[in-house]
Amino acid sequence: MGLISAAYSQTNAKGMAMCDRIEKQGVCEEYRLSTLTRTDKEIILKHCTSDALCPEQDRVGQCINYKDPDGVVFDKHYYRNVANREDWQLDFVEETCINNNGKYEAN
Repeated sequence: MGLISAAYSQTNAKGMAMCDRIEKQGVCEEYRLSTLTRTDKEIILKHCTSDALCPEQDRVGQCINYKDPDGVVFDKHYYRNVANREDWQLDFVEETCINNNGKYEAN
């Protein structure tokens, strides 16, 4: 299994955690639990759904291996048609992704 989330199916979600922030922020994050520190894993599992992946519907792009300021690496997915919010500007998403050591992919 490769590192690109788009290749995953919901049946291959074992060992993953999904943080669904689509309704409020237009994003969803996927974490590989095996790559997290014990503390990060505890935090992620407290707030996210284990053995689940972000939905593909309405996805406009993703950042594979996005690295946040704390050094946590995850895949970040961006969505359109989110109530009360404008769609993501893909140039902004791509630039943010690259600036955080990720690999940008448009859908």
